Amino acid sequence: MKIYILFLSFFVCSCIQQKDIVLLTGEINAASANLTANYEPTFEINDIIEISLISENKEAALLFDTKFDEGKSIVTYNSGVAARGGFLIKRDGNITLPYIGEIQAEGKNRSELVQDVTSKLSEYIKNPVVQINLLNFKITVLGEVKQAGTYNVPNEKINLIQAIATAGDFTNYSDKKEIRVLREIKGQRKEFIVNLNDKSIFSSEAFFLKQNDIIYIAPLKAKVFAANNQLALPIVSFVSLVLTALNLILK
Repeated sequence: MKIYILFLSFFVCSCIQQKDIVLLTGEINAASANLTANYEPTFEINDIIEISLISENKEAALLFDTKFDEGKSIVTYNSGVAARGGFLIKRDGNITLPYIGEIQAEGKNRSELVQDVTSKLSEYIKNPVVQINLLNFKITVLGEVKQAGTYNVPNEKINLIQAIATAGDFTNYSDKKEIRVLREIKGQRKEFIVNLNDKSIFSSEAFFLKQNDIIYIAPLKAKVFAANNQLALPIVSFVSLVLTALNLILK
């Protein structure tokens, strides 16, 4: 009888409750309504940015052409694809551009950097039109997902839900209540913990991801318990056989 009780205990403890599975419960906070509209990534040290110049001055425009071989300039979601070409934001936060020389890029968003570059180029080129793209926007998803890896983001905008979907969705043992987002901000590592079971995630600072973010999904305790059970079950089976044999002998 004790053996059966032990097996029943294993079964009950290993069960995953419904509240650990259902996503996005609760109400949407009105404060999150403008998050999408206000979202714009800022440039960081070691980012690689593409700066295109449209101008009547063809020679000047060519100096900004950093694209690589035809057919290799498209950045996709393929895991581990590295960006090439573009202008590197150096450790001092600056980039070096034709005509302009050094210009501060770290901490600025696209609109601010476009305005600064356009203003500087206007001193040398008539009516310059500047376009800027971030080439190395990538995220890393680890832990309890089906396809962990590093993924490039072509449109420079991705949220936490989209990132997990890109990594193949959760496994059966994903802890959705404590998803960790690791982010580097001005050389300092910051950790966010978000609960994907609750709609309050839409108000989180970590909902929209930044370049080089690391997302880690930990396993539920049920997975650890199940792993321990796999080791314990052969022992329990052996003990059960021994007790059964002794019971028959004693009869």
